[in-house]
Amino acid sequence: PRQSKHYPKITNEKILKELVDVIYNYNGGYSIRNVLKLVLHMPLRAENLCNLKWIQVNFEKKTLTIPRENMKLKNFNLDDFKMPLTNEVIAILKEQETIQTKYTELKEYVFVGVDNCKPISKESPNRALERLGFNDEKRGRKIRLHGFRGTFRSLVDTLDTKNMFSFEVKERALDHHEKNSVVRAYNHKANYGKHLEELMSFWSDFICELMEKE
Repeated sequence: PRQSKHYPKITNEKILKELVDVIYNYNGGYSIRNVLKLVLHMPLRAENLCNLKWIQVNFEKKTLTIPRENMKLKNFNLDDFKMPLTNEVIAILKEQETIQTKYTELKEYVFVGVDNCKPISKESPNRALERLGFNDEKRGRKIRLHGFRGTFRSLVDTLDTKNMFSFEVKERALDHHEKNSVVRAYNHKANYGKHLEELMSFWSDFICELMEKE
């Protein structure tokens, strides 16, 4: 099993619903609100999330492509990291684009800091999560940007009662690759595009449904 640092995550659906609700109702800076909304639906690593560029977003093809050299695993035998954009992710990015271009031209970065130019620091969304009250690990109520990955991975396994999604596809959504180079080479040839589309729609729908629950 993959050994990773300890990042607090939320795996209780009731607490996750509270988190989703406070993020969608966040009335601080729009970049903070939308970066937190995005990571609920697409659990990117904090660096990739905060440094996301508009050039990496293709609304027509409904894809996000991050160059391999910008990913944690920089193995150049691997393709660039490519993820499908769900309808809700497109809505979040379109909202971000609309606000960003209201009084000025589109910036290079999707989520800009207070200077309206440089990308946001990953500490800004982390501080917002703290202010929103998600700081109590004993009660399973602590999360930071990186923890959304663990939340996604744990809950997708719990929710996928019919085994619709393979282990490989769930791992690929997080850009986790097999350490064994022979297995990795074999897996690399598999086209996960369609499977990732279905997985991310399944997850995005789940997050949206949480909001609708009383």
